[in-house]
Amino acid sequence: MGNKGNIMDSKSKIDLSILGIHQNENIKRNLPMEMLIEETIMNGEGVIGMEGAVMVDTGTYTGRSPNDKYFVDEPSSSNNLWWGPVNRKVSENIFNELYEKVIQYYNGNTNSSTYIFDGFAGADIDYRLNVRIIAKKAWQTHFCNNMFIRPRQQELEGFLPDFTIINASDVQNDNFVDHGLNSETFILFHLDKKIAIIGGTEYGGEMKKGIFSVLHYILPLQGVLSMHCSANVDKNGGNTALFFGLSGTGKTTLSTDPNRPLIGDDEHGWSENGIFNFEGGCYAKVIRLNPEEEPGIYNAIRNGALLENVVFDKKNGTVDYDDDSKTENTRVSYPIHFI
Repeated sequence: MGNKGNIMDSKSKIDLSILGIHQNENIKRNLPMEMLIEETIMNGEGVIGMEGAVMVDTGTYTGRSPNDKYFVDEPSSSNNLWWGPVNRKVSENIFNELYEKVIQYYNGNTNSSTYIFDGFAGADIDYRLNVRIIAKKAWQTHFCNNMFIRPRQQELEGFLPDFTIINASDVQNDNFVDHGLNSETFILFHLDKKIAIIGGTEYGGEMKKGIFSVLHYILPLQGVLSMHCSANVDKNGGNTALFFGLSGTGKTTLSTDPNRPLIGDDEHGWSENGIFNFEGGCYAKVIRLNPEEEPGIYNAIRNGALLENVVFDKKNGTVDYDDDSKTENTRVSYPIHFI
């Protein structure tokens, strides 16, 4: 589920002062896909490739960094989290120190654009989350526009985020040893403040999976099962099939069936209302992509799609999907209505 709405709200004045970010004329909210593509190219963040798809490299990290992801140990959530190697603890003091560093980075770079995506996670309006993603890279906002549920114009009026991610991928934590953290990279969640900060990694999947983690925390407390699976239905909208599996095991491929309408390819909730998609797009692996075996994914790679870390011919933009010299985790994101 999800709509095709792609909002042009760049003239809206968004007050980010509550976050500590100074207001300036270069804050751009919910740019349409075409403008995000234009700014990605203009900023030197990526290039146009096959069928008009944008191609970017995500730098050092070509996948998520789970060992750098932490949750603040604070009273409102501490007793609800299963602490361990997946949910790692970080102190409020360390979060505040790195948060201040992120805000200083934003306030010190007001001459460059700050991009905002306001939208939703969760197609069931009874359980959906208002999400705000703030980034300094146009392509990261393009990724969010593809992957989250795009709002209609009237839904942006008076929009208030339930959770905010501030992406400062250029910022690194030079004091990570003193902090007892894993590396200079950090993905920190403060569930009480409803804020996450990202530094040291450009990989777009951190934003997608970050909101998934938040929904994993919130929805079970509301009696809703959160699931890492793809889902489709029969032509009458019934007989729902769920496909569970780790990343890269075929969830997207199996659910993209020409005879069964797609609900979504990765993240879903199961409430009393039924099965609902968390997302507004798909994030498919494209290593060794074959148009005959996976025509749905192949044909979705067109203007508006975003390819990550693929190897391509610099003369004509042709992608070699069999080349894994950058990573096995080559990916494409696209709005769900591309299927």
